[in-house]
Amino acid sequence: MFATPDGAISRTFVTAQGAGLVDFAVIPHLDHPDHPDASLANAEQWAARLPVPTYAIDDQTAIKVTDGTVDVISRGHWKLFTP
Repeated sequence: MFATPDGAISRTFVTAQGAGLVDFAVIPHLDHPDHPDASLANAEQWAARLPVPTYAIDDQTAIKVTDGTVDVISRGHWKLFTP
């Protein structure tokens, strides 16, 4: 169960294994009005279930990885959660 402006909702938490190019996860659409369940509070709960660092990013944020160095490029807001 996760809180939204319209009340609590139930969602299935889906994880997937990517191509193995990075060692972190991404939660997109942070605080976007079309994704009310993608609140910072919910992102924190989701990230707590993952064994890797997790970036929650809004639609004004990108993640750039060069030679293993992670740079967050943002005009919006984001947060890094660590396990």
